[in-house]
Parts: sequence; structure tokens; C-alpha cells
Amino acid sequence: MDELSLSLKLRGWEEFSRFLREFPLKAGIVLDEFKDEAARLIAQKARGKAPVRTGRLRDSIKVVGERVEVQAVYGSYVEYGTGKMEARPFLRPAVRESMGDLRRILASEFQDMLRRESR
Repeated sequence: MDELSLSLKLRGWEEFSRFLREFPLKAGIVLDEFKDEAARLIAQKARGKAPVRTGRLRDSIKVVGERVEVQAVYGSYVEYGTGKMEARPFLRPAVRESMGDLRRILASEFQDMLRRESR
């Protein structure tokens, strides 16, 4: 019987292999940048939703690192209410309303990364 032999030469395998090795690092960079952007977007929406009497609550909404902080001591009372005061949520609705935008932003950032890497 004759022996059948087949050989393949894959072009671009080295580049693809390198991309796979580097992907976790590059994805981590994209995610770090995204977390900062997400916090800014949520804080902006929360400021727009915060009830305003003096403006202190609204102005106390800050981005600290990749987190949104409400620095006014009474912020949680307004958000969740108390036994004597009805809740007037502003932060949780801001997060919910931001989810669609955040998904689109994250998908776009990953697509941009993949486009850059495919060149």
C-alpha cells in the first residue's frame, strides 16, 4: 500500500498564537479603562437623578478610582429611605439606566482592540 502524506502550512499562526498569549493582559487593560468610564457615566446619571434641595447631595456624588461614592452622610437615607422618610432612589436607577450604554461601550472597546490586533 502506498502511504498518503499531507502537510499544511498555516500562515499567521505565530501572530495568532502571540495574540492568544497576550489577550488576557490586553483585555485587562480594556476592562480597567472601561471601569473608569463606567463610573463616570453612572456618576453623571446619578447627579442628574439626585433630589435637589441644597445641591449638597448631588455635588457629593464623586468618582473615586473606579467607584461611585456618595459622600453626603445622608445619601443612603435618601436612596433607601428610613422609617420616617420615603426612599428617593437616584444611584440604583442610574446604574440600571446605564447598563445598555455600558454594554455598547464595552463591546465597542473590545472590537477596537481586536481590530488593532488584527492589523
